[in-house]
Amino acid sequence: MKIRVEKNILTQHLQDIIAIIPSRETLPVLSNILLEAKDNSLHITATDLELCVRKKIDVEVIQPGKITAPGRKFYDILREISPGKILIEETKNFGVIIKGEKCYFKLLGFSPDEYPDIPKTEGKKLKIETKTITAMITKTCFACSHEETRYVLNGILFDFNNSRLRLVASDGRRLSLAEEQIETTWEGKYIVPHKAVTELLKILEKNTDILTISLSEKNNQMAFLFQNTELITRLIEGDFPNYEEVIPKESKNKLTIKTTDFYQAIKRAHLMTTSESMAVKIEVYSSRVVVSKTTPELGESREELEATYKGEETIVGFNPQYLLDVLKNIDQDVIEIELNGADKPGIIRLGSQYIYLVLPMQLL
Repeated sequence: MKIRVEKNILTQHLQDIIAIIPSRETLPVLSNILLEAKDNSLHITATDLELCVRKKIDVEVIQPGKITAPGRKFYDILREISPGKILIEETKNFGVIIKGEKCYFKLLGFSPDEYPDIPKTEGKKLKIETKTITAMITKTCFACSHEETRYVLNGILFDFNNSRLRLVASDGRRLSLAEEQIETTWEGKYIVPHKAVTELLKILEKNTDILTISLSEKNNQMAFLFQNTELITRLIEGDFPNYEEVIPKESKNKLTIKTTDFYQAIKRAHLMTTSESMAVKIEVYSSRVVVSKTTPELGESREELEATYKGEETIVGFNPQYLLDVLKNIDQDVIEIELNGADKPGIIRLGSQYIYLVLPMQLL
Protein backbone atom coordinates (compact mmCIF):
# COMPACT_ATOMS: atom_id res chain seq x y z
CA MET A 1 0.00 0.00 0.00
CA LYS A 2 1.18 3.48 -0.85
CA ILE A 3 -0.86 6.69 -0.74
CA ARG A 4 -0.45 10.45 -0.72
CA VAL A 5 -2.87 12.53 1.34
CA GLU A 6 -3.31 15.96 2.84
CA LYS A 7 -2.14 15.72 6.46
CA ASN A 8 -4.87 17.96 7.95
CA ILE A 9 -7.68 16.08 6.23
CA LEU A 10 -6.46 12.70 7.47
CA THR A 11 -5.96 14.05 11.00
CA GLN A 12 -9.50 15.47 11.13
CA HIS A 13 -11.01 12.15 10.12
CA LEU A 14 -8.92 10.24 12.63
CA GLN A 15 -10.42 12.38 15.40
CA ASP A 16 -13.73 10.59 14.86
CA ILE A 17 -12.31 7.13 15.48
CA ILE A 18 -9.42 7.51 17.93
CA ALA A 19 -11.68 7.17 20.98
CA ILE A 20 -12.86 3.76 19.75
CA ILE A 21 -9.42 2.25 20.31
CA PRO A 22 -9.53 0.47 23.70
CA SER A 23 -7.05 1.66 26.31
CA ARG A 24 -6.85 -1.89 27.64
CA GLU A 25 -7.24 -4.66 25.11
CA THR A 26 -7.28 -8.41 25.30
CA LEU A 27 -6.23 -8.55 21.65
CA PRO A 28 -3.11 -6.46 20.92
CA VAL A 29 -4.24 -5.92 17.33
CA LEU A 30 -7.19 -3.86 18.63
CA SER A 31 -4.76 -1.07 19.53
CA ASN A 32 -4.24 -0.70 15.78
CA ILE A 33 -6.34 0.85 13.05
CA LEU A 34 -6.83 -0.81 9.69
CA LEU A 35 -5.88 1.23 6.61
CA GLU A 36 -7.05 -0.01 3.21
CA ALA A 37 -6.33 1.86 -0.02
CA LYS A 38 -8.44 1.18 -3.12
CA ASP A 39 -10.39 3.02 -5.82
CA ASN A 40 -8.79 6.42 -5.02
CA SER A 41 -9.99 6.17 -1.44
CA LEU A 42 -8.57 5.32 1.96
CA HIS A 43 -10.80 3.25 4.24
CA ILE A 44 -9.94 3.56 7.96
CA THR A 45 -11.37 1.18 10.56
CA ALA A 46 -11.16 1.11 14.36
CA THR A 47 -12.95 -1.34 16.64
CA ASP A 48 -13.09 -2.67 20.18
CA LEU A 49 -15.24 -5.63 19.01
CA GLU A 50 -18.39 -4.03 20.46
CA LEU A 51 -18.18 -0.79 18.50
CA CYS A 52 -16.66 -0.06 15.10
CA VAL A 53 -16.18 3.16 13.15
CA ARG A 54 -15.24 3.22 9.47
CA LYS A 55 -14.17 6.29 7.53
CA LYS A 56 -13.72 6.78 3.81
CA ILE A 57 -11.67 9.68 2.45
CA ASP A 58 -10.38 10.64 -0.97
CA VAL A 59 -6.63 10.15 -1.41
CA GLU A 60 -4.09 9.59 -4.16
CA VAL A 61 -3.66 5.81 -4.29
CA ILE A 62 -0.21 5.07 -5.70
CA GLN A 63 -0.42 1.39 -4.83
CA PRO A 64 -3.53 -0.32 -3.41
CA GLY A 65 -3.31 -2.57 -0.36
CA LYS A 66 -3.99 -2.65 3.35
CA ILE A 67 -1.94 -2.37 6.52
CA THR A 68 -2.43 -1.80 10.23
CA ALA A 69 -0.85 0.91 12.36
CA PRO A 70 -0.80 1.64 16.13
CA GLY A 71 -3.81 3.94 16.25
CA ARG A 72 -3.02 6.44 18.98
CA LYS A 73 0.67 6.75 18.08
CA PHE A 74 -0.22 7.15 14.40
CA TYR A 75 -2.64 9.95 15.31
CA ASP A 76 -0.14 11.66 17.64
CA ILE A 77 2.50 11.67 14.90
CA LEU A 78 0.11 13.15 12.34
CA ARG A 79 -0.84 15.97 14.70
CA GLU A 80 2.81 17.02 15.05
CA ILE A 81 3.73 16.86 11.36
CA SER A 82 3.69 20.17 9.49
CA PRO A 83 0.68 20.81 7.21
CA GLY A 84 0.93 19.62 3.63
CA LYS A 85 0.97 16.41 1.65
CA ILE A 86 2.32 13.31 3.37
CA LEU A 87 3.24 9.90 2.01
CA ILE A 88 2.12 6.73 3.77
CA GLU A 89 3.41 3.39 2.58
CA GLU A 90 3.75 -0.21 3.64
CA THR A 91 7.13 -1.70 4.38
CA LYS A 92 8.43 -5.16 5.29
CA ASN A 93 7.22 -7.06 8.35
CA PHE A 94 3.93 -5.13 8.50
CA GLY A 95 5.54 -1.76 9.09
CA VAL A 96 4.13 1.58 7.95
CA ILE A 97 6.19 4.59 6.92
CA ILE A 98 4.97 8.18 7.29
CA LYS A 99 6.89 10.82 5.32
CA GLY A 100 6.35 14.55 5.67
CA GLU A 101 8.23 17.29 3.87
CA LYS A 102 11.14 17.10 6.32
CA CYS A 103 10.34 14.20 8.62
CA TYR A 104 10.19 10.43 8.57
CA PHE A 105 8.54 7.92 10.91
CA LYS A 106 8.27 4.17 10.84
CA LEU A 107 5.77 2.24 12.96
CA LEU A 108 5.39 -1.49 13.43
CA GLY A 109 1.92 -2.95 13.08
CA PHE A 110 0.26 -6.33 12.71
CA SER A 111 -0.67 -8.37 9.71
CA PRO A 112 -3.96 -7.03 8.34
CA ASP A 113 -5.16 -10.64 8.29
CA GLU A 114 -5.17 -10.55 12.11
CA TYR A 115 -7.55 -7.62 12.21
CA PRO A 116 -11.10 -8.63 13.25
CA ASP A 117 -13.62 -9.06 10.49
CA ILE A 118 -16.47 -6.63 11.06
CA PRO A 119 -19.67 -8.01 9.50
CA LYS A 120 -21.70 -5.65 7.37
CA THR A 121 -25.00 -4.56 8.82
CA GLU A 122 -27.41 -5.53 6.11
CA GLY A 123 -31.07 -5.28 7.05
CA LYS A 124 -33.94 -2.83 7.16
CA LYS A 125 -33.08 0.86 6.93
CA LEU A 126 -34.60 4.23 7.63
CA LYS A 127 -33.51 7.82 7.19
CA ILE A 128 -33.73 10.64 9.71
CA GLU A 129 -32.58 14.25 9.72
CA THR A 130 -29.28 14.82 11.50
CA LYS A 131 -30.57 17.74 13.58
CA THR A 132 -33.55 15.69 14.75
CA ILE A 133 -31.57 12.69 16.03
CA THR A 134 -28.89 15.00 17.49
CA ALA A 135 -31.46 16.84 19.60
CA MET A 136 -33.03 13.57 20.76
CA ILE A 137 -29.71 12.08 21.86
CA THR A 138 -28.57 15.29 23.56
CA LYS A 139 -31.72 15.36 25.69
CA THR A 140 -31.49 11.72 26.77
CA CYS A 141 -27.95 10.33 26.88
CA PHE A 142 -27.00 12.00 30.17
CA ALA A 143 -29.64 9.91 31.99
CA CYS A 144 -28.03 6.55 31.13
CA SER A 145 -26.84 4.36 33.99
CA HIS A 146 -23.15 3.55 34.38
CA GLU A 147 -23.60 0.78 36.94
CA GLU A 148 -22.48 -2.63 35.72
CA THR A 149 -25.23 -4.32 37.70
CA ARG A 150 -27.88 -2.46 35.68
CA TYR A 151 -26.59 -3.50 32.29
CA VAL A 152 -29.80 -2.94 30.31
CA LEU A 153 -29.82 0.68 31.52
CA ASN A 154 -26.26 1.29 30.22
CA GLY A 155 -27.60 2.62 26.95
CA ILE A 156 -30.44 4.43 25.19
CA LEU A 157 -33.59 2.57 24.19
CA PHE A 158 -34.56 3.15 20.55
CA ASP A 159 -38.30 2.43 20.53
CA PHE A 160 -39.72 2.30 17.00
CA ASN A 161 -43.49 2.17 16.65
CA ASN A 162 -44.87 2.77 13.16
CA SER A 163 -44.49 6.49 12.43
CA ARG A 164 -42.72 7.57 15.61
CA LEU A 165 -39.37 7.08 17.30
CA ARG A 166 -38.73 7.39 21.02
CA LEU A 167 -35.33 7.57 22.69
CA VAL A 168 -35.44 6.66 26.37
CA ALA A 169 -32.69 6.64 29.00
CA SER A 170 -32.87 5.97 32.73
CA ASP A 171 -30.54 5.20 35.61
CA GLY A 172 -33.34 4.23 37.96
CA ARG A 173 -33.43 7.65 39.64
CA ARG A 174 -34.46 9.68 36.61
CA LEU A 175 -35.89 9.08 33.16
CA SER A 176 -35.53 11.08 29.97
CA LEU A 177 -37.74 10.51 26.93
CA ALA A 178 -37.57 12.26 23.54
CA GLU A 179 -40.11 11.55 20.79
CA GLU A 180 -40.31 12.50 17.12
CA GLN A 181 -42.59 11.60 14.25
CA ILE A 182 -40.60 9.97 11.44
CA GLU A 183 -41.33 8.13 8.24
CA THR A 184 -40.95 4.47 9.15
CA THR A 185 -42.91 1.27 9.43
CA TRP A 186 -40.44 -0.21 11.92
CA GLU A 187 -41.67 -1.73 15.15
CA GLY A 188 -39.27 -2.87 17.84
CA LYS A 189 -37.13 -1.88 20.82
CA TYR A 190 -33.33 -1.87 20.72
CA ILE A 191 -30.82 -0.75 23.37
CA VAL A 192 -27.81 1.13 21.96
CA PRO A 193 -24.80 1.26 24.36
CA HIS A 194 -23.89 4.59 25.90
CA LYS A 195 -20.39 4.58 24.38
CA ALA A 196 -21.84 4.11 20.89
CA VAL A 197 -24.32 6.94 21.42
CA THR A 198 -21.58 9.25 22.74
CA GLU A 199 -19.35 8.60 19.72
CA LEU A 200 -22.32 8.95 17.37
CA LEU A 201 -23.10 12.35 18.84
CA LYS A 202 -19.54 13.55 18.12
CA ILE A 203 -19.91 12.50 14.50
CA LEU A 204 -23.40 14.00 14.20
CA GLU A 205 -22.11 17.38 15.30
CA LYS A 206 -19.74 17.42 12.31
CA ASN A 207 -22.27 16.24 9.70
CA THR A 208 -25.27 17.79 8.00
CA ASP A 209 -26.07 14.72 5.91
CA ILE A 210 -29.24 12.74 6.38
CA LEU A 211 -28.51 9.87 8.77
CA THR A 212 -29.37 6.33 7.71
CA ILE A 213 -30.02 3.81 10.47
CA SER A 214 -29.57 0.17 9.50
CA LEU A 215 -30.57 -2.78 11.64
CA SER A 216 -29.33 -6.36 11.51
CA GLU A 217 -31.33 -8.39 14.01
CA LYS A 218 -29.45 -11.50 12.90
CA ASN A 219 -26.12 -10.05 14.12
CA ASN A 220 -27.71 -8.01 16.93
CA GLN A 221 -26.16 -4.86 15.45
CA MET A 222 -27.26 -1.38 14.51
CA ALA A 223 -25.37 0.86 12.09
CA PHE A 224 -25.49 4.63 11.64
CA LEU A 225 -24.45 5.66 8.15
CA PHE A 226 -23.35 8.98 6.71
CA GLN A 227 -21.85 9.67 3.29
CA ASN A 228 -18.28 8.90 4.38
CA THR A 229 -18.68 7.52 7.90
CA GLU A 230 -20.18 4.35 9.32
CA LEU A 231 -20.63 3.54 13.00
CA ILE A 232 -21.60 -0.03 13.84
CA THR A 233 -22.48 -1.13 17.34
CA ARG A 234 -23.50 -4.33 19.02
CA LEU A 235 -26.82 -3.89 20.80
CA ILE A 236 -27.34 -4.55 24.49
CA GLU A 237 -29.26 -7.75 25.02
CA GLY A 238 -32.09 -7.77 27.55
CA ASP A 239 -35.43 -6.12 28.20
CA PHE A 240 -35.55 -2.42 28.98
CA PRO A 241 -37.97 -1.69 31.86
CA ASN A 242 -41.52 -0.66 30.94
CA TYR A 243 -40.89 3.08 31.07
CA GLU A 244 -44.48 4.01 30.24
CA GLU A 245 -45.65 2.61 33.59
CA VAL A 246 -43.60 5.10 35.63
CA ILE A 247 -44.69 8.25 33.77
CA PRO A 248 -47.64 9.79 35.64
CA LYS A 249 -50.46 11.71 34.03
CA GLU A 250 -49.94 15.43 33.63
CA SER A 251 -50.44 17.36 36.86
CA LYS A 252 -52.00 20.79 37.38
CA ASN A 253 -49.44 21.65 40.06
CA LYS A 254 -46.95 23.49 37.88
CA LEU A 255 -44.01 25.73 38.67
CA THR A 256 -43.29 28.23 35.88
CA ILE A 257 -39.80 29.71 35.96
CA LYS A 258 -37.11 31.14 33.69
CA THR A 259 -34.84 28.31 32.62
CA THR A 260 -31.54 30.21 32.86
CA ASP A 261 -32.35 31.72 36.26
CA PHE A 262 -33.26 28.33 37.70
CA TYR A 263 -30.18 26.70 36.18
CA GLN A 264 -27.82 29.31 37.62
CA ALA A 265 -29.41 29.11 41.07
CA ILE A 266 -29.14 25.32 41.15
CA LYS A 267 -25.55 25.55 39.92
CA ARG A 268 -24.64 27.93 42.73
CA ALA A 269 -26.35 25.78 45.37
CA HIS A 270 -24.46 22.78 44.02
CA LEU A 271 -21.24 24.44 45.21
CA MET A 272 -22.32 23.78 48.79
CA THR A 273 -22.94 20.05 48.38
CA THR A 274 -20.73 17.13 49.35
CA SER A 275 -20.92 13.45 48.49
CA GLU A 276 -22.51 12.84 51.91
CA SER A 277 -24.92 15.77 51.66
CA MET A 278 -26.16 16.12 48.10
CA ALA A 279 -29.83 17.18 48.17
CA VAL A 280 -30.63 20.82 47.40
CA LYS A 281 -33.78 22.24 49.03
CA ILE A 282 -36.38 23.87 46.80
CA GLU A 283 -39.16 25.78 48.55
CA VAL A 284 -42.04 26.59 46.23
CA TYR A 285 -44.51 29.43 46.91
CA SER A 286 -47.16 31.03 44.73
CA SER A 287 -44.92 33.79 43.36
CA ARG A 288 -41.37 32.75 44.24
CA VAL A 289 -38.94 29.87 44.65
CA VAL A 290 -36.21 29.61 47.26
CA VAL A 291 -33.20 27.44 46.40
CA SER A 292 -30.99 26.66 49.38
CA LYS A 293 -28.37 24.26 50.64
CA THR A 294 -27.04 23.72 54.15
CA THR A 295 -24.09 21.46 54.78
CA PRO A 296 -23.05 21.30 58.46
CA GLU A 297 -19.32 20.92 57.83
CA LEU A 298 -19.25 23.40 54.95
CA GLY A 299 -21.79 26.19 55.27
CA GLU A 300 -24.98 27.30 53.57
CA SER A 301 -26.45 29.19 50.63
CA ARG A 302 -29.87 30.65 49.87
CA GLU A 303 -31.30 32.31 46.78
CA GLU A 304 -34.77 33.60 45.93
CA LEU A 305 -36.19 33.60 42.39
CA GLU A 306 -39.30 35.02 40.78
CA ALA A 307 -41.69 32.30 39.63
CA THR A 308 -45.35 31.34 39.56
CA TYR A 309 -46.79 28.17 41.02
CA LYS A 310 -50.27 26.71 40.81
CA GLY A 311 -50.76 24.27 43.63
CA GLU A 312 -50.13 23.85 47.34
CA GLU A 313 -46.88 25.31 48.64
CA THR A 314 -44.29 22.57 48.96
CA ILE A 315 -40.70 21.83 49.91
CA VAL A 316 -38.77 19.20 47.96
CA GLY A 317 -35.16 18.04 47.66
CA PHE A 318 -33.38 17.07 44.45
CA ASN A 319 -29.94 15.97 43.37
CA PRO A 320 -28.73 19.23 41.75
CA GLN A 321 -26.74 17.46 39.04
CA TYR A 322 -29.91 15.74 37.85
CA LEU A 323 -31.54 19.14 37.38
CA LEU A 324 -28.50 20.77 35.79
CA ASP A 325 -28.19 17.95 33.23
CA VAL A 326 -31.64 18.60 31.83
CA LEU A 327 -31.80 22.38 32.22
CA LYS A 328 -28.65 22.99 30.17
CA ASN A 329 -30.11 20.97 27.29
CA ILE A 330 -33.48 22.74 27.12
CA ASP A 331 -33.69 25.62 24.64
CA GLN A 332 -36.95 27.13 25.97
CA ASP A 333 -36.63 30.43 27.86
CA VAL A 334 -39.34 29.41 30.34
CA ILE A 335 -40.15 25.93 31.60
CA GLU A 336 -42.90 24.31 33.61
CA ILE A 337 -42.05 21.77 36.31
CA GLU A 338 -44.75 19.57 37.80
CA LEU A 339 -44.31 19.25 41.57
CA ASN A 340 -46.67 17.12 43.61
CA GLY A 341 -45.01 16.95 47.02
CA ALA A 342 -41.79 15.93 48.72
CA ASP A 343 -42.17 12.24 47.91
CA LYS A 344 -43.28 12.52 44.27
CA PRO A 345 -41.09 12.96 41.18
CA GLY A 346 -40.56 16.30 39.50
CA ILE A 347 -41.55 16.28 35.84
CA ILE A 348 -40.66 18.53 32.91
CA ARG A 349 -42.76 18.16 29.75
CA LEU A 350 -42.10 19.94 26.47
CA GLY A 351 -45.32 19.28 24.62
CA SER A 352 -45.46 15.71 23.32
CA GLN A 353 -41.79 15.70 22.30
CA TYR A 354 -40.01 15.47 25.64
CA ILE A 355 -40.52 14.22 29.20
CA TYR A 356 -38.00 14.30 32.03
CA LEU A 357 -38.79 12.67 35.34
CA VAL A 358 -36.53 12.91 38.40
CA LEU A 359 -37.06 11.33 41.81
CA PRO A 360 -36.76 13.54 44.89
CA MET A 361 -34.16 13.14 47.63
CA GLN A 362 -34.72 13.19 51.36
CA LEU A 363 -33.71 16.44 52.99
CA LEU A 364 -31.52 15.94 56.06
